Amino acid sequence: MDAIIYVAIFLTGIVFGSFFTLAVYRIPRKENIVYGRSHCTSCNHKLGFWDLIPILSYIFLGGKCRYCGEKIRIRYLLLEIFSGFVFLAIALTHGIENIVNLCFIYLFIAGMFIIAGIDKEKYEIPNGLCIYELFVAIFHLLYSYYTKSFDYRYTVYALIVPLIFYILDKLFSVLYKDENKVPIGYGDIKYLALIGLMFGFPIQITSIVISTFVTLVGILIHRYKEIPWGYYLTIATIMVLIIEPYIANTLNFIII
Repeated sequence: MDAIIYVAIFLTGIVFGSFFTLAVYRIPRKENIVYGRSHCTSCNHKLGFWDLIPILSYIFLGGKCRYCGEKIRIRYLLLEIFSGFVFLAIALTHGIENIVNLCFIYLFIAGMFIIAGIDKEKYEIPNGLCIYELFVAIFHLLYSYYTKSFDYRYTVYALIVPLIFYILDKLFSVLYKDENKVPIGYGDIKYLALIGLMFGFPIQITSIVISTFVTLVGILIHRYKEIPWGYYLTIATIMVLIIEPYIANTLNFIII
């Protein structure tokens, strides 16, 4: 029975991955992500059911649009596969006993995937996505309080770190007299606060440390006009979430 559930979770992750590609494309263009038929970004031809099956459509179409022959970015396929494995990995490490908590994690991660994609392409974190993440985090806190697993220290400490970054940014903006030269954007600071609100201070601070190293690797590979820290913070946070049960004692030590 558990095997069937894990397969279902993997397939759900793949479907979510397909939605992420749509959301990353439409949100910056102010397009509706719920209504409106999907279309080819090259010829604008509306796509049918057989063009939209996650993974399989890409394979059967040979990575090309059925209507204009334009190549489909392989990153769409990779994101679908990656999303499936992330959903599965979190289920395997956290277990499926507390399915409600698992759903909260998936809902928040969904927003993280979209934020990462948009930040990587547009160097921005939309306020609408921050509001969505805020609602998920608040409802998760209420659920934690109801199940008596809430620890106020995790939340209070998690809000201190973004506050420090905010103060530093204000100081830099005064020093340089140009807000465009501050090291971290306000979108990144809000995103960091939301991660802390959802997952607590230990995961937040560990994600910051890991994201620093991941960002350095990214800088060596890419030439950025500015660093999409939200993208790398997402990667780091997902890494920490997957291994969290194995480093739980170390993470708890951080809060003492």
